[in-house]
Amino acid sequence: MCNYQDFGLKRDNLYEVIVTTYSNIEESKEIRPHASCMGIRLIEEGQIQISPFYSTITYKNLKNFSVIMINFVDNVYLYALAALKEQNSPIGLTNFPSKYYSFKHLESLAMDVPFITKSWGIMVGKVSHEFQKTKKDDLGEVMIPVFKLDIIFSERFRESNKLFNRAENLALEAVILATRLKIAKQNKDKTQFMKIHSKILDYIENIERFGKNKNALKVIELINDYVSKLKI
Repeated sequence: MCNYQDFGLKRDNLYEVIVTTYSNIEESKEIRPHASCMGIRLIEEGQIQISPFYSTITYKNLKNFSVIMINFVDNVYLYALAALKEQNSPIGLTNFPSKYYSFKHLESLAMDVPFITKSWGIMVGKVSHEFQKTKKDDLGEVMIPVFKLDIIFSERFRESNKLFNRAENLALEAVILATRLKIAKQNKDKTQFMKIHSKILDYIENIERFGKNKNALKVIELINDYVSKLKI
């Protein structure tokens, strides 16, 4: 049984993590890991709830294999790498860097599950139930899947009482906004695009004003490159 207090989780709060799933390459049976940013929530009966979009690799991998690794990471730059990578990346970031992946062998699953080496703790979740809900935000209304997960394994590699400082918090928000900026462009919503872009610029200005946080500044550099390519 997982002790959620060891990970600082409280019921019904939303936490941003990096999740890793996997797919099999049919020709070689090789496991291909995939990382993405996602919010998780501790719900009743000690389960974790997540909501990946239908179009994502995370959703497809979960449907195929029902297993997901939850990585607790305190380096905001890794969140940027996980969130902004995509197949047709405008900045050439097509995959989460392989140097940050490792594998945890689980006897109960008789397999290796990918995780992020920079994590301070991990949890392995197995899907117990799936349903749908409607999500509404500034970009419109969309139906999304919701997975309830039973935690079948957890481990802390080191202590981490770190809270992101103000610059890092803004950097994480800017990363999330950058992903929403692309959706606004795909929807050809110029008003929403400009609104999101303005917020990103405000966050970047404040990050630079708060101090020389190395990881936050690396995130800014990545976002600036990403946003400039989207505007072309």
